[in-house]
Amino acid sequence: MRQAAVTAPKAPPIDVDKGIVPPSPDVKLPCVGGTLIKVSGSSAVYYCGRDGKRYVFPDEKTYFSWFSDYGSVTTISDEEMAAIPVGGNVTHRPGIRMLKIQTDPKVYALARNGLLRWVKDESVAARLYGPDWNTYIDDVPDAFFVNYAIGDPIE
Repeated sequence: MRQAAVTAPKAPPIDVDKGIVPPSPDVKLPCVGGTLIKVSGSSAVYYCGRDGKRYVFPDEKTYFSWFSDYGSVTTISDEEMAAIPVGGNVTHRPGIRMLKIQTDPKVYALARNGLLRWVKDESVAARLYGPDWNTYIDDVPDAFFVNYAIGDPIE
């Protein structure tokens, strides 16, 4: 069973968080914006953005920061998937979990558009995420840390 997220301000949808904008209305998109898609035989799930591109969930932790289950994932053909260009990676949903990488002891709160803000001490973490703040930390593989940007620390 997945751990419930802390009470946090409502995070924007992926399109808003990533700044994805739709093209002009006369452009036919290869997928329906806001949907989750995959191909048969693969566990990889993609988010179809309003721009008609597919965005990759690098891992389950990232996926489950946005969605509670796989119930709304639509399976499409290999040919349909191949026609949808990759737009980038989805980052964790802001305000739900804190992040860190194994090669750096710093713990970061996540703001919109993949902006990480170092949480400088435990009292700040407890203020933001409650007394069990240390249960709200996900490790991000070093390879995906480049999807995030570092902002000002939270003191």
